[in-house]
Amino acid sequence: MKRWTTGAPGRTGRPTRFFAALMVAGSALAVGVTQVAQTATPAAADEVRDKQAKLADEIKQLRDDLEGTSDDLVEAAVRLRTAQARLADANSRLKVAEAALRRADQRDEQLADELELAVAAVDKAQRALASRAEQEQETRDRLGRIAREAYVSSGLTGLSIALNAQTPEQFTDRLGLAGNVLRAQGGAIDRLAVEQAEIRARKAKLDAGRKQVADLKEQAAQVVVQREAATTQARSATQEIKKLVDVRGAAVRVISARKAAEQKRIDAAEAEQEKLARILRERAAAARARAADDAEPEAAPGGSTLSYPVGAPITSSYGWRYHPILNYRKLHTGTDFGAPCGTPVRAAASGSIVRAGWSGGYGNQIVVDHGRLRGAGVATSYNHLSRISVHSGQVSRGQLIGYSGTTGLSTGCHLHFEVWVNGGTTDPMGWL
Repeated sequence: MKRWTTGAPGRTGRPTRFFAALMVAGSALAVGVTQVAQTATPAAADEVRDKQAKLADEIKQLRDDLEGTSDDLVEAAVRLRTAQARLADANSRLKVAEAALRRADQRDEQLADELELAVAAVDKAQRALASRAEQEQETRDRLGRIAREAYVSSGLTGLSIALNAQTPEQFTDRLGLAGNVLRAQGGAIDRLAVEQAEIRARKAKLDAGRKQVADLKEQAAQVVVQREAATTQARSATQEIKKLVDVRGAAVRVISARKAAEQKRIDAAEAEQEKLARILRERAAAARARAADDAEPEAAPGGSTLSYPVGAPITSSYGWRYHPILNYRKLHTGTDFGAPCGTPVRAAASGSIVRAGWSGGYGNQIVVDHGRLRGAGVATSYNHLSRISVHSGQVSRGQLIGYSGTTGLSTGCHLHFEVWVNGGTTDPMGWL
């Protein structure tokens, strides 16, 4: 298992440059970013809801497929499916976090190089500025000396040269001296102007370099935040994966341990089902014989023959299903109505009670033989009842016979309604 750390990776021959200095600020920023990250965007929230809805649908289908399976096995299968779905999501989040961490590491290295160069450039600019400032000061000092020599020591000005000369030769000498002074002063002034312009340029360059260093440090702080967030996400996903792997392993162990017992229980339920089928086949054969002897008129085939036993929506239909634990196809032998526990259940047609009581995985069960309908022996079965109201004798169509429940091997309150024709189950919807 990969270990996650919050420190920046070092490079050969040098420590991480700005991580220690920025850790305090980075930690404070990380809190804010983590809080933002934890607040899902509308799109992310929609995606989460979609995943939750999809998982809920899959769990419902799983429970439907496992109808009639022992409760502990059903719950183990649900835990296994849930763990698998969440594992896939956690692994996806771990990959995203690892990618973000790699990007942060790469950016860290890049910023370290850029910051090193920027700091070196700032140092160079500072030295150059200091050197140019010294030159400027030297020029200023020279101008001061020239001024003192020209205007204080010798007392010469352009006007005094002309007025105080005693001879033409003296006038010429003093004029030459004044020219030299003026030329030296003009050159120094020009040089001073150049040096001042260079100082301004170097100051601008130094300011730009300092701004670049500040920007790089700010980016480095953001990298700290990104690293912290990615590390937290990776650590969270890793811990969740470990927990989910444990949950998945426990569920698999339960399923493995219960498989043999579940197969035995299913064999017993099928034997009980076959016993009821024999009883109903015999009753159908007897009814057919009586009809032949008495020349009873047959009801015309087709049309609604049975009444709905309960006023509730259909939650699961008749048909073949795949058992995801025992890996075989099994027939869901009736129609499930999503009736809350305690909903009145009524006879679908008149007839005589064949069985009323406990029936293993079917829980509290009532079986009613309706005799000959559409030229066949028809019976109905009402299963998982919470209470039975009629235990023997005759019942009439629409008569209250019990209340829906979740007894036996049931995954929730409902009525499992079966229609038997000549001793075999058929789709109830063809008779309702």
